Amino acid sequence: MLPAMSESERSTESPKEAAPAAAETPEQAIDREVREKLTALDAEVDAGRVTMLTYNERRKALVTDARERKAKLQAAAPPPPGPDEPKADAKLDGSADAKRPEDKPSVPGWAQPKAAMKHWSAGGRGDDPTVRKVHAPLGNGIGDGKAFFFLFGLRTASDNDQRFLAAEMEHIGDDIEVLRKNGYTVVVDPQGTREDFLGAVSGQGEGAAGLTPAGIYWSAHGAPDGSVLTCDGGELAPRDLDPNRVSKDLRLVIFGSCYVGSRVRTWRQALGGHPLVVGWGRPVTIDRVVQFLDPDPECTTGLGDLIARYIVGDAPIPGETPERYSPLADAALQGRVGNLADRVRAVAEKLDARWREQPKWLDIEVPLEDDRTRVCEVFIVDSAEPFSEGEPLLAVEADVGEWSGVVEPQLLFGAQSAPGYARVALVKGETDVPRIVTQGFLPLARVRDQDLAALVHQVAASADDLARRIFG
Repeated sequence: MLPAMSESERSTESPKEAAPAAAETPEQAIDREVREKLTALDAEVDAGRVTMLTYNERRKALVTDARERKAKLQAAAPPPPGPDEPKADAKLDGSADAKRPEDKPSVPGWAQPKAAMKHWSAGGRGDDPTVRKVHAPLGNGIGDGKAFFFLFGLRTASDNDQRFLAAEMEHIGDDIEVLRKNGYTVVVDPQGTREDFLGAVSGQGEGAAGLTPAGIYWSAHGAPDGSVLTCDGGELAPRDLDPNRVSKDLRLVIFGSCYVGSRVRTWRQALGGHPLVVGWGRPVTIDRVVQFLDPDPECTTGLGDLIARYIVGDAPIPGETPERYSPLADAALQGRVGNLADRVRAVAEKLDARWREQPKWLDIEVPLEDDRTRVCEVFIVDSAEPFSEGEPLLAVEADVGEWSGVVEPQLLFGAQSAPGYARVALVKGETDVPRIVTQGFLPLARVRDQDLAALVHQVAASADDLARRIFG
């Protein structure tokens, strides 16, 4: 979402006031110093005196220096007391001080390497758990017994982030209402932490424990390595997740975060391979975020579209069942027709082709040279590739024949030598060998009928040419 934070930073910010200098531990003094410098840095970027690139570099330098100074303090600290010695944080009357950061609770069972653990500042939480709202269902439907989470990891200590948060919160009300009317419990937390995300994906999210987590929208700054920040300045990365503890019913995870779009495969693997993961591949402005959140009849990949398709609807998750070859192994299994007939009617007229509708695809018989024809299967699939996750694509596929040892690879490579829309692929066949097909894809909503006609004709002509050259 917003210009990204550094890939390795882990802030020690906290909205709470630091203790008086006389009562500070050395670690708390470092925390206070960093908070003061970060506040001053936020003011500079808010006033436009520094660029976001400079902001990110200076912020990274601050938190890296703080981390190194703390590490030196820990290395020089005396060993822990023996069993008969009083603890250093015990008071003379026998009572104990507030728990130290390492004693804070976390989601049970998750792997928590020290470098990835949530950071607590000044012995207190960096978030306010009372701001989380749990909205009960307004009706029954596909969401019965399920939950959807809106979690915001925007920093509580940054005025800029809080303005971004307010802008986003104004544009999710319609999505919340749609979800609730279809039976979903909706959790909205403007102060999302690492523990909140881990709890949500495992089905133990606060306020929705025991409900099936269907989807999550996480909004926060992102880093080039795919990690995202949390509201308390901490970090959440794919390495923090145990795929075995992610609910197998989780269908959709949307990161309103910069750079995550280029790491969606890593996140999907960390999430057990089940959900479709969506994210932006580069820094975007708050205007782009609002555009994503607002309904738009000309857009097919906004928040409302993704919710309608995969949460309120039950469209298959793209790439849910990995294949050894192309995932378009079976149009009847992978594809759908939708409103495709309206587009294909005009395309068929341009090609002078005949077509008929099947249960989950359309057959188009395309006229070619020498009075030959080739039948193409045309259907809709959803992209799972970076930067186009969830995008409905018009898929066209034509059969060439089964692969065998006599098929020379250069024939296949040669078929792709000319620029065009068609490609050659191997798909899983009904026998032990794959089938050779030609196929191609274009965004369904954003192309002209002329482009769709060109795609269908090129796929058909390429398949026919290959079939003649390979099989005679």
